[in-house]
Amino acid sequence: MAAAKPAPKPALKPILKPTLKPARKTAPSHDAARLAALPVALRRLRLRDLETLEWLGRFRSFARTAETASISQPALSKWLRELEESLGLKLFERTSRRVEPTLYGEAMLDCIARILNDLRDIEPAFDALRHGLGQPLTIGLLPNMDEQFLPAVLAWLREHDTPIQLNVRVDTLDRLLPLAQRRELDLLVCRLEATALASGLRADELLHDEVVVVASHRHPLHKRTRVNWPDAAAFPWIAPPLGSPMRTALEAEFARAGHAMPQIVMESASHHTNRAVAQRMPCLFVTSATRAARSDAMRELRMLPLRLTTIAPAVGTLSHEPHSAAVATVLEALRHAAHEQQASA
Repeated sequence: MAAAKPAPKPALKPILKPTLKPARKTAPSHDAARLAALPVALRRLRLRDLETLEWLGRFRSFARTAETASISQPALSKWLRELEESLGLKLFERTSRRVEPTLYGEAMLDCIARILNDLRDIEPAFDALRHGLGQPLTIGLLPNMDEQFLPAVLAWLREHDTPIQLNVRVDTLDRLLPLAQRRELDLLVCRLEATALASGLRADELLHDEVVVVASHRHPLHKRTRVNWPDAAAFPWIAPPLGSPMRTALEAEFARAGHAMPQIVMESASHHTNRAVAQRMPCLFVTSATRAARSDAMRELRMLPLRLTTIAPAVGTLSHEPHSAAVATVLEALRHAAHEQQASA
């Protein structure tokens, strides 16, 4: 007797769903399209690869780079060769002693530096937010501009309840400008020299402030109605650091007057140090006209009728665009500080 066949299971009724229209295909954004167009070799680069390239550009040595990256030299050489072959470009020239980046390598290292610097800012930003501060902003200033601007800037931020942590770097323009170009500085306050204006960064003028020669109120020259550069060469000087734009401008003034550089007793970019020394001995030095006017009012220094004519009188900021909210806020605070200085002068 044949076994009875099991009754067929009833078919499951489909769950009714609303008819979905196919999603409209939208064109990728400009930035997304640019990323999609990157060579495959670049899209496959990891963070460690970027760090390795940065080390190679910094050390210019396979041995030191391999040691820092904890890989063998043959492995490093093979990896770089494969990267160059996939890009179809030579990034580094190898010699028996050194490794030098090509023009393509320099361009890549510049981009890598910006990427890594942005990533390194993440943890300080988190830390500042944990402590109730806004995202930190790194600002560079020329010597003495920190005292000239920062007190008023911080007071303005406090008055407007805008807690932004400022990380400050003070140095000469030749040292700070490359940092700004590599995005290691969010803002650079400096004199808007030709090199600054040609840096590719956005320039915003804050105030007009010439560089003048000053002496103590007891100096023999301050009583003269006419003073020229040969007169100033008869006295010892506190000179700006060798190689700085201010020192180059000072040397140019003496050369234009047909006179050799005078005796230099000290090199210093500190206004406070220079002022203290000048009050003890008959030294001359250069400073901003705004600073000199304030010192003159306090009977500490006297402004002589000598100017550094090759130094740009415009003081302003350099920054990358577009501005973040923090940069825009600090720029507004800097404008307020500049307005205060001009009003008091």
